[in-house]
Amino acid sequence: MRRHSQERTGRALAILAFGALCISFAAVFVTLLGAGRLGPGAIAFWRTFFGAGILFVWAALAGHRLGLPWALKRWTILAGVLFAGDLFVWHRSVLLVGVGMSTIFANTQVFGTAVLSYFIFRERLTLGFFAAAAGAILGLILLIGVGSDIAFTAPYLRGVLLGLLTAVFYAHYIVTIKIAGQREGPPPSFITLMAWVSSAAAFFLLIASLLYERHEFFPPDWTSVGILVLLALVAQALGWWAISQALPRLDAHRSGLALLLQPVLAAVWGALFFAERLTPLQTLGAAITLLGIYLGTVRRPAGQQSRTTPAGT
Repeated sequence: MRRHSQERTGRALAILAFGALCISFAAVFVTLLGAGRLGPGAIAFWRTFFGAGILFVWAALAGHRLGLPWALKRWTILAGVLFAGDLFVWHRSVLLVGVGMSTIFANTQVFGTAVLSYFIFRERLTLGFFAAAAGAILGLILLIGVGSDIAFTAPYLRGVLLGLLTAVFYAHYIVTIKIAGQREGPPPSFITLMAWVSSAAAFFLLIASLLYERHEFFPPDWTSVGILVLLALVAQALGWWAISQALPRLDAHRSGLALLLQPVLAAVWGALFFAERLTPLQTLGAAITLLGIYLGTVRRPAGQQSRTTPAGT
């Protein structure tokens, strides 16, 4: 029995690590597409548009019901608005401060999610959580470049602020999805729910992109189309599915540690593919921030960690 349990835990960890690996490439695809091909909002639209199509086909092939009751659709629309805001600002942050830093900023959502859960679900916050948050703030100060020879230009500071704003959207999005999952009636499949969220996000991103961007909207070539499809398939559909499958089967310590693969790998990809470099103090800040994110994830009372947390970036 114990061996069987260990095997199931090992499989769940492998699936979760696979999901984190998939999502870690999101900022890489965004950077490739943003290099003179498409505007950041347009990238977000096509990502969610293609992602919705992939998820609906996936749900249909898996035999899931594609419809949602209106009571749940209202929360799905709100989640779509928040996810659209998440991607709209995060893609800009990626292009302004880089793959690694923008992903770390986005993952500080764990603190916002915990605070929102305290007010909405009355989930208790521990002293360990506040210590982790304080450590993460210190790490962010160093990561941003305080004490380092970093030029605080207007675009750089805008990228930092947009990265932190991503975490705000991300936290509200996660809590909204959690509320939707607690509605009365038979719950829909996670794939169906995310297909509807992606559809709603695509609608709002289309409007935002056409109104506020002057960049290229339509993919200029088949290479761009291919990268967009990979972004939707790998970073959205596969990544979301893997994380949703694995999280309910793991305790907070294992899942928190495995999910840290996403920002860590994103930083690695930024260094390998785009020659992104951090100063020693920034590297220390990144490490402290990631440690704070991990501790902020696990230092919450047992049973209160979200088991339906989708990847927002």
